[in-house]
Amino acid sequence: MSDQLYTPQVANDRKPEIGMKFASIDDAFAFYNQYAREAGFSARYSNSKKNKVTNEVVWKQFVCFKAGQTDKVHSVKRALSGDPIKTRTRGKVRTDCKAKMSIIKQQTGSDWSVSVFTEGHNHGLSTPSKVHLLRSHRSVSAVKKVLTQKFSKANIPTCHQLQLLEIECGGPENVGCTERDIRNFERDLRDEQKGIDAETVIEFFTSEKEKDSTFFFDYETDLGNMFKRCFWADSRSRMAYGVFGDVVVFDSTYNTNKYGMIFTPFVGVNHHHQTIVFGCGFLSDEKTDSYIFGCLTSF
Repeated sequence: MSDQLYTPQVANDRKPEIGMKFASIDDAFAFYNQYAREAGFSARYSNSKKNKVTNEVVWKQFVCFKAGQTDKVHSVKRALSGDPIKTRTRGKVRTDCKAKMSIIKQQTGSDWSVSVFTEGHNHGLSTPSKVHLLRSHRSVSAVKKVLTQKFSKANIPTCHQLQLLEIECGGPENVGCTERDIRNFERDLRDEQKGIDAETVIEFFTSEKEKDSTFFFDYETDLGNMFKRCFWADSRSRMAYGVFGDVVVFDSTYNTNKYGMIFTPFVGVNHHHQTIVFGCGFLSDEKTDSYIFGCLTSF
């Protein structure tokens, strides 16, 4: 902890003031966080107090992200309690910084007003070129989430996605998120999709079967009800097999897709020496039983 006090250089009309009013807690934090961005630090939600009768929050505090016990104090307390001491690999995070803004609920109406504003920090502040990397100033917006999903479908690597976003936004400081944020979003998206993608595929095949009675599909699940393999063939493919199915060639791709499943097309050649598809499948492995299942069910 430093004895020096660092005062942010922010215009007065951009600073919080005692008595300043906000319509909600989120509005107050948005203002304080914008002030924090201009000042060069990251803000976070902190303590709150509730009305004992109504259980409604009546007081809320926002602080600098370096507020709280220093690593040294935290380690001493853990040692005294007998808990193992964990060393941070990311360096010192908290310095017991006292910079903060508190808001209080008005007795009449729904407004909140600033009751406390402490401006000084006991640590150096970030420069404008690096402040966008601080936690409270990073988020993957709704627009970027849509773009990220489209980029992923086009198999564009995350590092290249960020480069495209930097060009689109006019520099890394304007993107609003980092490569790690995008990777975390992609991970969360994959987690959300787990368990429902297989159901979506089955629903799609079922709807295709309703449209075309000759459309065929079959699938299997393992003991844990996980999707194991499936095969499908539409009416055109089945008709082609009936005419040109004397020779069937199949090959399996390596499981490079996000589901770890192997794509297996069954193909042949027509009288124009053109490649035609007889059926397709997804396999969780390349065992003989999986291919036998595909051949018996599809043809």
